[in-house]
Amino acid sequence: MARICTPVWLTLAATIFVAAHASALETLPGEPLIEEKHHVVQEKVAPSDEPLASGRVVAVDRAGGRITLEYRPIPAMFLEGGTRIFQVGDPTSLKGLGPGDKIRFEVERDGGSYTIIRLVNSN
Repeated sequence: MARICTPVWLTLAATIFVAAHASALETLPGEPLIEEKHHVVQEKVAPSDEPLASGRVVAVDRAGGRITLEYRPIPAMFLEGGTRIFQVGDPTSLKGLGPGDKIRFEVERDGGSYTIIRLVNSN
């Protein structure tokens, strides 16, 4: 019985491993591609002294003053990118934002929560 199940478990483990690595290589919409058909693509970005992070709006809760973002790594706080709900210091800055919008933002840590103190629409 163990000889019959071993290939099934190995196949399952290999599938999970490949799927995890494939999802880690995905880029955010609008994010510059790293490799495309064996050619390195470089997008020129104006140098900035501003500590703004970049991301994409997933959902906006204007009444609650919150925004859900899919963001790239933020070295000072999050070493890996992800999706998170952030409180917004100035709820009026959410005006005109909707799902899919690209934004740049500055986030500040308040104990266990994170608050966006500056928000700029990049569209």
